[in-house]
Amino acid sequence: MKIRAGILMATALAVFSSTPARAAPADAPAPARILGACDVTFLVTSTLHDFPGSARCLPFEAVLARDAAGNLVIPSVEVEVPVAGMDTRNKSRDGQMREMFRSDRFPRIHAAARDVDVDRLRVELGKGREGKAPLDLLLRIREVERKVRATESNLKESGERVTFDLDFPVSLGEFDLKAPSVLGIIRVGDKVSVKTTFTLTVSRHP
Repeated sequence: MKIRAGILMATALAVFSSTPARAAPADAPAPARILGACDVTFLVTSTLHDFPGSARCLPFEAVLARDAAGNLVIPSVEVEVPVAGMDTRNKSRDGQMREMFRSDRFPRIHAAARDVDVDRLRVELGKGREGKAPLDLLLRIREVERKVRATESNLKESGERVTFDLDFPVSLGEFDLKAPSVLGIIRVGDKVSVKTTFTLTVSRHP
């Protein structure tokens, strides 16, 4: 008996640079270009057993700059995940998942973050292995958009390369998605746990 699954994901970001924090706006360097990629894993619960899934976001870009107060920020970043690429290793279940997302009309899940305060995130994530920081995302699934509170962690920096994790729960009901069931007995849970691992490269060249 196959369980229908619905999963989502999304993502968002923060990126870090070796530029000294709080430099005077007049002395601020030119904005840096961020090239990003991410891998997504998700865990779905059900009354029978839990099952995982995976996906990958499309390559994306953003800008790292300083605001009028001299703070290091990412003004806006947007990430999209193709529904067709979401995989739970069960073809029948994946097909039912795409039907739930109505992927013929809404082929991508969209996430965005605005005015990301990079200086704050660097401080909070730099507090040892357990360093974590909250980050608010706007997640859009089909025609419904909701604010989601994510937790950023596991920051690693090596030269111009940055990796970190972003974790958040998503409620199917809050996005008007009906939790799938089999024969009305085996039912997928409303909450889905999402973990996204970001890899960012910061370039100061045009």
